Amino acid sequence: MERSRAEVVMVIVDLINSCSNDKVAHAALACIGGGFAERVRAAAKEKDVSVGKFVAMAVRDFASRSDEAAQEALRAKVVRDDQPLLRGLREVLQVALERDPFFLDSEAMAATPPYAFSAARENALQYH
Repeated sequence: MERSRAEVVMVIVDLINSCSNDKVAHAALACIGGGFAERVRAAAKEKDVSVGKFVAMAVRDFASRSDEAAQEALRAKVVRDDQPLLRGLREVLQVALERDPFFLDSEAMAATPPYAFSAARENALQYH
């Protein structure tokens, strides 16, 4: 199913707002499951943080650091997916797993509010 640009932007805003919470992030990863979830669990253990916190911090890192190109790339990957929120989360986590997750070293990231994804929010408001 293809979604409009506004719908996809809202999915990304929802992803950021919901998965910035440790408990929601943990539950969302459980829905993804499989070997991918195991890789995320191993990375969280390596960083000595809970799985939920690792996932939430990766999402917050994306929210605070992504530019328009990164946001557009994410939109392109979720636009036709049956489960766009979970696909978006998987894509965000894949990036975190491919690099040393520097976001876990930043105290400022821990304090970032879930609604910090201003670029997506502004885009969503433009289309509504």
